[in-house]
Amino acid sequence: MKAFPLVMLVLSISMIFVLNVDLVYSLDQDDFSVSPSWSTVIYYQGDSATVNLIMSSNTSETLTVYYIGIHFDWLDEDSFQGRDLTGDPVEVESGDVHVFNAMAITIPDDVSVGEHEYVIGIQVAEGTSSTVTSWDSRARTMYIQAAEAKVFNELVKNVTAKLGEAYDASYQNSEAQSLLEQAQSEYQQAVGLSYDDQWDEAMEHLQAADSYVDQAAAAEQQSSAQSTDLQRLLMIIGPITAAVVVSLIVIIMWRRRQPPDEEYDDEYAAESGEPVQTEEYTTEE
Repeated sequence: MKAFPLVMLVLSISMIFVLNVDLVYSLDQDDFSVSPSWSTVIYYQGDSATVNLIMSSNTSETLTVYYIGIHFDWLDEDSFQGRDLTGDPVEVESGDVHVFNAMAITIPDDVSVGEHEYVIGIQVAEGTSSTVTSWDSRARTMYIQAAEAKVFNELVKNVTAKLGEAYDASYQNSEAQSLLEQAQSEYQQAVGLSYDDQWDEAMEHLQAADSYVDQAAAAEQQSSAQSTDLQRLLMIIGPITAAVVVSLIVIIMWRRRQPPDEEYDDEYAAESGEPVQTEEYTTEE
């Protein structure tokens, strides 16, 4: 009979152990999900970005989050960049979606160019349990571009817009058209070199394209201004010229309608030897 209490004690301890194990492993990846929302889709060496982590609850219990962060493959093992919420845990109700405050992420200057993996880590408890489960998401990837690519991409966006405006304007000046062709050629060379990560040469050609397209715009503007000035001059001179022509026509027509000058006729007759006809006038008494 003395063995019975001992057996009961062992069974009780075993049940407690099983229950505790259940509490630890009762929360799995189907009970919730965490996904990132980045402020940008392009990342560069030495750049900064912000990310919001979004947690969706699929469990019937309230989830209490004590820590959330991200581990990047350039960090030390088991090292995370994140937020410790132990002092003020976040509770996510059943079926709710919670967006955590944005976190600033700094990408090292010396990180290699190419794909890098990262995982989201979270420490969470379910319901009234005091057991905290550590959970890591599946690995995701992000592509890190060279720092020089950031400068190039910003300039190429500007030059692309300028070229588009220039072609839409349909330049008429021959010099402007020639400069625009040179700009397009330099632009294409720059883009081609960027595909091979030859950033120094790509920047040289892109800056040349930027200069040519500016020169083309200036040449077209100057030509347009000269054409406008000529049109204004013609608008001023045109009426004056017309008035002068009309005046000359009026004078000529008036002269033609005047009687011949007698003195001129006498002189003409004397020179030609023809007799001069004279008229005598008598006065009546």
